[in-house]
Amino acid sequence: MNKLLLTLSLMITFSAHAYFHYPEERNYTSADRGYTQYGAPSLHHTGKYALTFDDGPHPVYTAKILDFLKARNLKATFFIITTNVNEKTFPLVKRMLDEGHILASHGLSHDNSNNITRSAWKARVKQSFIDLAALHKRAGHIQDKFYYRFPYAAYGERQDHHHMNTLKEISKELMGDNCIHFTFWDHDSSDWVPGMTAAEVAQNFKATNEGGKYTTYKTVRNSAGKLVQIKVRKDITNPLSGGVVLQHDIQLSSVEGTKQILDYVVNNNLEIVPLNDVEEFKITKNCRMK
Repeated sequence: MNKLLLTLSLMITFSAHAYFHYPEERNYTSADRGYTQYGAPSLHHTGKYALTFDDGPHPVYTAKILDFLKARNLKATFFIITTNVNEKTFPLVKRMLDEGHILASHGLSHDNSNNITRSAWKARVKQSFIDLAALHKRAGHIQDKFYYRFPYAAYGERQDHHHMNTLKEISKELMGDNCIHFTFWDHDSSDWVPGMTAAEVAQNFKATNEGGKYTTYKTVRNSAGKLVQIKVRKDITNPLSGGVVLQHDIQLSSVEGTKQILDYVVNNNLEIVPLNDVEEFKITKNCRMK
């Protein structure tokens, strides 16, 4: 009897934490919004982090970040804007794949998903995955991982569709199954905030790990009446000490900031793990493009 109770307890515990972020097989509604519920709690308080970089590839900055990762034999996930890939930047994409990083979709451009029609959004996201497949093939790699990140974490606010339902449609049309992981984050490095320095980016990571001063932003109107983001400092008193990290390889502050973060990781016996090793983002299906 005790063994049965223990087994059931373990099953319940596992089920409570087995949050694989494929869209659920249900109809999403306008009540399904937000992203903080879609972090990686399996990494919290473990000292383990998954690095992700958005908006590239950048012809200069991405290469430097790849250098830092290679020097430490660490893997990251790059959520690229596929229209940023050209003859100059394709070698960076090939290098990402050759060096064991994950190539993922951030769309054709940095569209706010809530601002464009269903048909336009579907066509653009679908094309980004077609582009990714072509990039994998050109680089001599097989695409078996399908991750997507909503720009601005924006989704679910339109009347003509819910993005999660349409994401499932895209996946089933391209792969024949519900294969696309949607991927948010636990820690925003704030490297995109105007005026951020590399030291502040690195300090933000440190604060996420052990608490302390953290630089974030607030939105205000400038003298011309335009909405802008400005830096503000806060204190983190309950650090997550693990999770998915959001950075941008088009930001200069993220280049040196990444180096400082990786030095901190090594000096404090932390661990960088690939996204597909994270419980919430494991690949549980054998998916391929048709």
